[in-house]
Amino acid sequence: MVFDLASRIEGRLAAAGATVYLTRGRHQNPSPAERTAFANDARADLFIALHLDAHSSEHARGVASYYYGTGSGASSTVGEQFANLARREVLARTGMLDLGSHPKTWDLLRMTRSPAVRLDCGYLSHPVDRLLLLDARVRSAVASAVLAAVQRLYLPAEADPRPAPSCCRSGSEPRHCGTPDAPRPGAVPAVR
Repeated sequence: MVFDLASRIEGRLAAAGATVYLTRGRHQNPSPAERTAFANDARADLFIALHLDAHSSEHARGVASYYYGTGSGASSTVGEQFANLARREVLARTGMLDLGSHPKTWDLLRMTRSPAVRLDCGYLSHPVDRLLLLDARVRSAVASAVLAAVQRLYLPAEADPRPAPSCCRSGSEPRHCGTPDAPRPGAVPAVR
């Protein structure tokens, strides 16, 4: 399923003009050090590590993202920004539980020269997450979310492809859904 998800993301990014290198194949499982070396040798601009999790706790579910950071100073600013963008885009398209973005000093994040993010897209051990992830439409939505996050990271604000919220699409005049926190159509989300 992770390879399927990576392939969907690869296709969307390539269609948008990006050069994409997969560090794993369907039957290959290089070590984190080998994947980091590959990304560094390719001079990648961004490294995205995709994961689907499992846990013995019946309550473990949701989407989380990780970027290089010590939690008390040194961190990858661009990695943190992309981790937040990617996680929020996935949540907006899937309705999965938000587990937040977190700084980590994992070798995969620390040793990659480009901004590196690990995106955990759900728990196969949780019945709700599993049903969602088994649905090809949800995996396509995750792939579209990653594409949107990459575009928001690298494109200027005026080229932001953000669609109007669904509540604004039916009327001829955009509105802000009556809530102060609703994003303006076409606005770039603030990254905290």
